[in-house]
Amino acid sequence: MLIIALTIVSFTSCYDRDVIDYKEFDHSLPEIENLSYTKQNNLVKLSWQIPANISDDFRRPLEVSIQVVENNIYREIVIVENEGTSRDITIDTSKKYRFVVKLLGYLTNEAKEEGKTDRVYSEGQVIHIE
Repeated sequence: MLIIALTIVSFTSCYDRDVIDYKEFDHSLPEIENLSYTKQNNLVKLSWQIPANISDDFRRPLEVSIQVVENNIYREIVIVENEGTSRDITIDTSKKYRFVVKLLGYLTNEAKEEGKTDRVYSEGQVIHIE
């Protein structure tokens, strides 16, 4: 009985040091602005603007990530480099599409935190095309 009691005490007295040491990740990117699209036959052109209020904690140029969802199936992620503000994507006009567009940035060496990723995504904006 004493062994069982000691085992229970030893497990319940343990704690996760990482939880105690955890500090808030203090880096974020704003969402892209003015997301719009045009469609001509099987070609969709997504357009947006890069916000002006980007923290100096991020390396420039930024990228834009476009997640392509076809008939509710994730198909691919398209990366637009060099702070591009548009992308043409060929679609199958018989299918439904959803595009999730996010700003993607990498922290500078000075802003990186040990044990945390240097890649940061903004919240996504969504375009539906049926």
